[in-house]
Amino acid sequence: MTGGGMMGATGFDPAALGLAGTGNPDVGTRIISPSVKLSEYPAVGVHPTFTVIEPAAARAVIGYGDGTIRAIGLVLDGAQPSALTKVRATPIAAAVDIGGAGVLIGTDAGELLRLDGSTVTKLTETGGPWVSEVAVHSGKGLRAFAAAKSMTVLGADGATVLEAGGHPSTVAGLSFSPDGTRIAVAHYDGVSVWNLTDPGQKPQRLEWHGSHTAVAWSPSGQFIVTAMQDKEMHCWRWKDKTGMRMSGYPSKIRAVAWTADGQYVAASGADTVTSWDCSGKGPSGKPPLEFGYVYDGVVRQVAAHPVDHVVAGGYSDGTVLVGTIEQETAMIARPASGHAVTGLAWTDDGATLVATDESGAVAVMRILEPLVS
Repeated sequence: MTGGGMMGATGFDPAALGLAGTGNPDVGTRIISPSVKLSEYPAVGVHPTFTVIEPAAARAVIGYGDGTIRAIGLVLDGAQPSALTKVRATPIAAAVDIGGAGVLIGTDAGELLRLDGSTVTKLTETGGPWVSEVAVHSGKGLRAFAAAKSMTVLGADGATVLEAGGHPSTVAGLSFSPDGTRIAVAHYDGVSVWNLTDPGQKPQRLEWHGSHTAVAWSPSGQFIVTAMQDKEMHCWRWKDKTGMRMSGYPSKIRAVAWTADGQYVAASGADTVTSWDCSGKGPSGKPPLEFGYVYDGVVRQVAAHPVDHVVAGGYSDGTVLVGTIEQETAMIARPASGHAVTGLAWTDDGATLVATDESGAVAVMRILEPLVS
């Protein structure tokens, strides 16, 4: 079933930014909203591989293709990014670690690392295959990582909770259920859901033909959604395993993000930020809500606000927009840099947004007033 084709309206609101009457719908992409204070830090000329907020240290941690890991403090304006350490291999996946302290990192040398301050500790290694996906469940004290067709879940003490191999293809995404009793694994032709309370059980398979490149379990626990290589998303209602398509995207979906209450799931892949309403029985039959527009730009990254129905979208030209889902309006948080946004992350209070782009530049955006009245 199709959730509905993409809407034609952009939802961009020039009047909200004082741009009414300009006659140019693209002028807003170069004017920062007065509701945002932007601090921009120069490019380092190396592609960022991950952007993570570490709440316990009040900092953003950023990995780069040359193995360098940098951090920038988020308490005071004017803090500068600084190099923490350099690892011997390329860091390719990361997540904030248990309790919001430290960062869990996977590398292309098959290592699972933990960054604590500026100290890096090796937790385990695969002996070869890249650690391409990582996930953390703080409440249960669980860490998960994937390498090739295998997935492993570790307890906080390092003991193996589950080791599962033989997936149909290289694992392309991991997502714990909200209660931490299961983990969803994305791969070719669908998702395998493993029961962590009974590791001996066979996984439940959610099938849909094609290459599934990311997976995200809704915070409500009701839905599992994947991004697909075929420029669409797929959603399963967990209760009865009913599948639903969300199609009509002009380019590959690189990022999906759920709002904190699980009502909406936002996605990249179009010239607008699209959010699908998953209330009730799910998105089937509902067109997405859309906001934002930049000239010749495509959304590359999305990040959902930690509290409100608000999403940040990072574009292929470096623009960052922040919009309210139901109102379908957006404001400019960062103007175009000429380099695609590679990472977006909110602080836990929703007051600060951090973005990185392909040039290695870092942008810190303070939100100066409530986004939702």
